[in-house]
Amino acid sequence: MKRTKKSLQLTLASAVSLSLVLTACGGGKEGSGGTDNGGTSSKPDAPAEISMAVLGLGTGAGFPDSDNPLLKEMQKRTNTNLKIEWISESTYDDKINVLLASGKLPDMVFIENADTAQVRTLVDQGVFWDLSPFIKDYKNLSRADLKETWETSKINGKTFSIPRYYASFGGGVFPQLRKDWLDKLGLKVPETIDDFYNVLKAFKEKDPDGNGKNDTIPYAASADYIGWVTALFNETVGSWKLKPDGKITPVITEPESREALVWIKKAYEDGLFPSDFAILKLSQLGDLVKSGKAGGVGWSMPQAWPLTEAARKTDPKATMLPLPYMISPKGNKYTHSGTPFYGEYFIPKSVSEAKVKKILAFMDYGYSQEGNDLAFWGVKDVHYKEEGGKKVPTEQAKTDKVAESGATALWATIDPESNIKVNGMPDDYYKLMQSVLAERSKVRIYNHGERTYSQANITQFPDFSKKIADMRTKVILGQEKIEAFDELVAKIKADASFQKIITEMNDSFAKRPDPK
Repeated sequence: MKRTKKSLQLTLASAVSLSLVLTACGGGKEGSGGTDNGGTSSKPDAPAEISMAVLGLGTGAGFPDSDNPLLKEMQKRTNTNLKIEWISESTYDDKINVLLASGKLPDMVFIENADTAQVRTLVDQGVFWDLSPFIKDYKNLSRADLKETWETSKINGKTFSIPRYYASFGGGVFPQLRKDWLDKLGLKVPETIDDFYNVLKAFKEKDPDGNGKNDTIPYAASADYIGWVTALFNETVGSWKLKPDGKITPVITEPESREALVWIKKAYEDGLFPSDFAILKLSQLGDLVKSGKAGGVGWSMPQAWPLTEAARKTDPKATMLPLPYMISPKGNKYTHSGTPFYGEYFIPKSVSEAKVKKILAFMDYGYSQEGNDLAFWGVKDVHYKEEGGKKVPTEQAKTDKVAESGATALWATIDPESNIKVNGMPDDYYKLMQSVLAERSKVRIYNHGERTYSQANITQFPDFSKKIADMRTKVILGQEKIEAFDELVAKIKADASFQKIITEMNDSFAKRPDPK
């Protein structure tokens, strides 16, 4: 998984103040997770003690302790006693590696990226439970709308984890433009890369902010956050591309990536990007939009409203519009879409089968609509009230720190619209986001490098990728000719280590379930 997904989930954790009702995603009666058979009623046993290591999505208020009211309510409804070790984002990679190497695992451990040598070795050694025989017995976990999530998370055709749902659409870096500037200049929403160029050129030359100065930055981009252009030209998500022969190949050496580089170089030379394109960080790109200086940026949909809200302090009409899609140079609609899970929970074989069923019951309740509502909103009539078909947070929600409870880290919100529900978003803007999401949802691009494993890819591909990225930046800045890029690509393609990566990745890809 890409670490960028975590920043999107922070939006979910803070979205408790949003006055929008969640989309219904499943049933489940209160307390349905308190049994070990997927929700059928029986006399409650003693609370099941479940230890777990969980990635703590930082909220700025520290991690919740055992006295957190919402976590207490979760335990009450599921008849559990949770022993949670929260691992901060800043130390996660190191700590999870040490934990996995120790051999002393909790009952359930959250692993952000299972496509690593360490995790795959543990799976092959039989360290984790194969949950395949159990999932069908849990009505919420086995819902039809989660089928793709389960299929794409399989390893060697088996279910070794409980994937943490993540909406397929709305995430990822894709262009957003000032809709009010488009309207002011009489411009249509761009569909092709040529349309996009012409819009940015108009932003540069026609003074859309009306200050009478030639100081507009058409599009806030940097070397690290312009990759969507390469993805568009290749019609891909991720680093690997599916070829007509059914095999996958690295995007970095594809001819379409060279075409994308030529387009980016021209746009930079024509002043459509910031002059310090090579060094700007994502937060700095956002600041250019928030200050009203830039007409667009590449970011995920959850950031559209915060950018709009900040820009309206300078211009009350400011409105960021995430593009619904773009048409690739090959003539096909393209938008960013992602894998329908982010991270996953593994259960070690040291856990008894009886406790495995109790853990699954706990997660089954979390994947019910009631469990979703509890994690996201808290307790009805305590932390929120329903008014006119909407959920409205109460002051008690702030007192009990519902947003900081970490509940959505344990139980993902099973909502296809979760990426557009952001704190404070007004109804009219939410409707705009719904219309964009509806269009994006019509175009699915699969990540063909997901759930593939190659030791050579893990150890050697980052070096090849960095060489390409460094050369690409030099070409854009005019420090190297495009011929130097061509020579580097040819050299890398001829490298035996690079070919070994391709061979190993294709061997793994051939064993992977087809996400379609």
